[in-house]
Amino acid sequence: MLSGARLRKTGQDGTWEVLEAGADPELPGDPDDDGTGEGGVDDDLLPPPDLPPEPDPLWERPPRSVHRYLLGTEKRLVCLRRHVVVLAEPLLTCAVALVGVLWLVERVAHVPHLPDLLFLAWFVLMLRAYWKYLQWRGEWFVATDQRLLLAYGVVKRRVAMMPLSKVTDMSYNRSLFGRLLGYGELVMESANQDRALSDVDRLPMPDQVYVRICEQLFGEVEAADAPRRGRTGVRRLARRALPPRFR
Repeated sequence: MLSGARLRKTGQDGTWEVLEAGADPELPGDPDDDGTGEGGVDDDLLPPPDLPPEPDPLWERPPRSVHRYLLGTEKRLVCLRRHVVVLAEPLLTCAVALVGVLWLVERVAHVPHLPDLLFLAWFVLMLRAYWKYLQWRGEWFVATDQRLLLAYGVVKRRVAMMPLSKVTDMSYNRSLFGRLLGYGELVMESANQDRALSDVDRLPMPDQVYVRICEQLFGEVEAADAPRRGRTGVRRLARRALPPRFR
């Protein structure tokens, strides 16, 4: 068979014929084929398809009850729940109480109604743990380029707000368990001290949260009073605090 030729079925009788390389426009050897796709556009020159943006580890999608407090002109910086470690104490209390109730029931089963009272007390602890879960699920710490928000409350919703320009000092503390489990305490000072926002404890990723808010706070100051080299150093510090794949 000739180089570049191929076979084509000619009819219903099952016969085949040999086609030359330039006889069919579909052949790779077609002289009129300029190597482009449909419409005369080279496939290699087409832009790659748009990929979805990588999720921001410091911005969880808030529920509608929290999102309605955000302005469309605000730049989103941080939106996080507290660390799940806040649920450890009520869950461990329920587990230990269950073991204690089962141990006591075996020894006081002959006492009328006492086992029922013990299980009722354990059920109250379960309700307390569920209430703590609802509080954790509905509490959000939000930071934008204009203000800090803390939305909390189950039955009665409350929103504490502090303008970012009013923050005079900010620091955070991390205990031994906080360093091991990845949470910390954010301490903010302002002229009009707000108890709800002055001490936000057990926040996940406290290093990244602290650096991102500081970048917004002191980056604006350096933009007006300091050379560009200082602003670049703040941004570099903020990127360094993030995980490698989010830099």
